[in-house]
Amino acid sequence: MKNFKRILCVALAVIMVTMVVAGCKKKNQTKGQVIIGTDTEANGDWAYALSSNNATDMAVIQLTDDCSTVVTNFDGDYIWNDKVVKSHTAEVAADGKKTYTIEINKGLVFNNGEKITAENFLIMTLFANSKVGEEIGASSSAWDMLPGGKEYREGTTNKLAGIRLLGDYKFSVTILPEGNSLNELTGEPTQYLPYYYDITYAQFKAANTEYWFGKGWSVKDDGDGAYMYNKDAEFTAENVRDQFTKAQFATSDRVTAGPYNLVSYDKSAYEITLEANPLYNGDFQGRMPSIQKIIIVKTEDDTVIDNLTTGGVEIYSGIADGALVNAALDLIDTGKFKGSYTQYDRAGYGYFSFGCDFGPTQWKEFRQAVAYLLDRNEFAKTFCEGWGSVVHGPYCPAFSMYADSREFLAENLNTYDKDPSKSVELLKAIGFTLNADGTPYVDGSGQIRYKEVTEEEAKYYDDLVVKVNGKILMPAVIKWASSGNSVAELLSTMLVNGDDIKNVGIEIRETQMDFPTLLNYLYRQDVYGLGGDFTVPTYNMFNLATGFNGGAYDQSLEVTTNPAFIADGYNTPHIFDAELEDLAKKMVYGVEEGDYDTYLSYWQKFIVKYNDLLPLVPLYSNIYVSVYPNTIENYKEGPFWGYERAILYADYVG
Repeated sequence: MKNFKRILCVALAVIMVTMVVAGCKKKNQTKGQVIIGTDTEANGDWAYALSSNNATDMAVIQLTDDCSTVVTNFDGDYIWNDKVVKSHTAEVAADGKKTYTIEINKGLVFNNGEKITAENFLIMTLFANSKVGEEIGASSSAWDMLPGGKEYREGTTNKLAGIRLLGDYKFSVTILPEGNSLNELTGEPTQYLPYYYDITYAQFKAANTEYWFGKGWSVKDDGDGAYMYNKDAEFTAENVRDQFTKAQFATSDRVTAGPYNLVSYDKSAYEITLEANPLYNGDFQGRMPSIQKIIIVKTEDDTVIDNLTTGGVEIYSGIADGALVNAALDLIDTGKFKGSYTQYDRAGYGYFSFGCDFGPTQWKEFRQAVAYLLDRNEFAKTFCEGWGSVVHGPYCPAFSMYADSREFLAENLNTYDKDPSKSVELLKAIGFTLNADGTPYVDGSGQIRYKEVTEEEAKYYDDLVVKVNGKILMPAVIKWASSGNSVAELLSTMLVNGDDIKNVGIEIRETQMDFPTLLNYLYRQDVYGLGGDFTVPTYNMFNLATGFNGGAYDQSLEVTTNPAFIADGYNTPHIFDAELEDLAKKMVYGVEEGDYDTYLSYWQKFIVKYNDLLPLVPLYSNIYVSVYPNTIENYKEGPFWGYERAILYADYVG
């Protein structure tokens, strides 16, 4: 800040500019507070999505750290952030490599006043894709697309050739047309160029080097790749783990560069407090915060209405349960809640997924048989109460692809209308025709069906399979890791505990657990440090919901067969189908940016294939409703614009 003050004294013209800027800041003076309710408990992990952040974690990260080269706008489109980026170029070499060179603006600062330079945009990429990052728990697949990335990831070099530090305010990233590594199953590399969403390759977010890694660390480049440097220490997990972990979970005094500062996180009270950052650089449109304090509180479904009535919650965003939507709107109509609401199609959907690599759910016919036992239209009607509808694949009505494919989807997707007789047909077709003692199964007996399986097929089901006369018999039993929320309760009523599922010979065994534990079983790794071995496949059904943060729809990693990527937490259903993966890749790789027709064609084919394999059963896609108080104006959410974005554009009027 001393240098900044010295520059102000150079000329009268500069002083006049400063007066004008000061006048603008006065208009944006912050005041007041709002309390935001959320149904997701924060894990307190604020590490830039390098690990498995949940929705509330991500909202806090957006509110406290949004200094990025590429951002999404209200419509979910990826755009260059001109408030951060001074200039950018993209060049394709003769060998197909594409290099983005980015120069950032001077004058950007962190909330502690330290200037933001080019190195700050590189440290998280250098960390996440390194052997050090892997050992500490960071998940990233970017190393595969960067020149020298494989060697860097394996730790045979400390320099990442694909990332270059070109000056105090300039850096570059080079993308390979094909990946460094081969898929162990297919023997082929991943294609990365052309890429339909290639602007995302140039997305880098600023992070403070000392805050995350400690004193003495910086980024250097001797001409052959950027690297982490400290004259007193080597870049090893042992030397940076403690500081990184401290920074990752710190609940105050964080060095960040967003519109708000994290003041505190009371985990026992599920309460997060943030206050406006007076040194904020502005978002991509130059918007500054108007509201001084934001409090985010965990709110249970059964207390939301009371909290809105008493003022314990003032903004409740993305209400999914139709009963709660109607109850909240009744509060507004009767004046018990002095406020208004905004509504929009959810960029996501609720579902239950399967573990597709073990137990009875390893067969697609079994997964389809389960789908035929649930009236999903009635489920959506009951849960959403008119504020949502059924989808039949991994998509949502908010997507333009859906709007342009309505007729195609109606003609080509299996809607799995409830039909227990079809469920029985499918079960018989794949051999679930036995009783536990090996005798032929009698339809309608209400007993659990069994199937003769091989040792390989029986893997991870040792506690349930039985051996009869030298044969291994697997029961039609699913192990469900349940969140215990309102969706789980309705699923229990309409499917798990219904007569139809018992009559066809299937049983679903529910185990309720907290969400971090559920996610550990889903990812098959101890993401949240709970202790214990989660690597062994244990549950093969999960009730979840998913959302899309931006308009980019790329499922290539979500259906990958590459063991290296799966180990990093991708493809949680563990669906291994070469055709599905190929369609996911062709949808985005090999398609030039702007070639929407080709992209749409592959999107449709992918959805049809996914609908047949059924790694998950969609339950509903909501019309979201969010309520907000009369103390703020200009509050508007959208499919890709949640409360963490909308609050910055709201004005406090008291």
